[in-house]
Amino acid sequence: MRATGIGSLPGTDFRGAVAAMAECFPESVPLPELPDRGLPAGILGRATALLDELPVDLGPGGWRLADGDDAAARAARSWWRRDLDDLEETLAGEAATVKIAVCGPLTLAAGLHLRHGEVLLGDPGALREVGQSLAAGIGALQVELRRRMPRVCWLWQLDEPAAPAVLAGRIPTQSGLHRHRPMNLPGAVGLCREVVAAVRDAGAEEIGWHCCAGEVPWDLLDRTDVDEVLVDLSLLGTEGIGHCAQWLESGKRVGLGVVPTGIPDRVLDADRIIDGLKEFTHRVGVGPDLIRTNGLLTPACGLASWSQPAAWQQCRQLSRAGGMAEEALQD
Repeated sequence: MRATGIGSLPGTDFRGAVAAMAECFPESVPLPELPDRGLPAGILGRATALLDELPVDLGPGGWRLADGDDAAARAARSWWRRDLDDLEETLAGEAATVKIAVCGPLTLAAGLHLRHGEVLLGDPGALREVGQSLAAGIGALQVELRRRMPRVCWLWQLDEPAAPAVLAGRIPTQSGLHRHRPMNLPGAVGLCREVVAAVRDAGAEEIGWHCCAGEVPWDLLDRTDVDEVLVDLSLLGTEGIGHCAQWLESGKRVGLGVVPTGIPDRVLDADRIIDGLKEFTHRVGVGPDLIRTNGLLTPACGLASWSQPAAWQQCRQLSRAGGMAEEALQD
């Protein structure tokens, strides 16, 4: 059974992190995200660096649209260039499967500000413009990756931790006194589908959607044309488990976040991971063959808040559990 990481990791050494991920997850190497390098290397900074022809800067309230890029925006773009150069050198022309995680359009809409300070959610025109820019930028990056590393199979993961709050109207306004109106489902679907279509048209092999919140927006996912959903199993209720069953039975992948990540350095060994997988198999009510074929073992979320030794140990245990899963699910 395949296992992989979610993306964010501790530390600032990109090459060392790539080597660790390649050792732990050779079948699906997650491109490391290293937010310890500063805000330009965080989830929002990395996303703004991919925007096509939309300058940004890092203001007092966070990332915002601007008349021109500032030093922080240039640093965010520089990290992408350096990381991809390092990845290309590390792979040295070898065949591999690499998964790239980027901030999805709904979470970007909740975190990127307009020039006057409010987040994008309050301006439908700006929201559409940024969604189109993100789609174009990610698509262009996928084209560049295929040109530079033609033997690599590219998988993409859209990170949407804020999606439930965006859809439920829980994102606060700048003053904090009010909340932005809920984003309607057709609008959210349109934003997500535009990004997914751009990446797929540019040659991505597989596109996943990751949400570590308990309220996974299944109605949105059913309309978004992604190949895989990655969830935190500990937060799923009966309805969520039922949706997982539907996804597995439809032939789509489900990333099973079997390793809790909220308490740093609490490493779950392979035997306990297998116990969690067996419990999920019992709850979900589908055949073990479907779990082995369409399931994917992952941490529930990123490991950036962990120490490096504990994070690497957890990844090794997760990989070991993947190797044990086939036999374990036959019992």
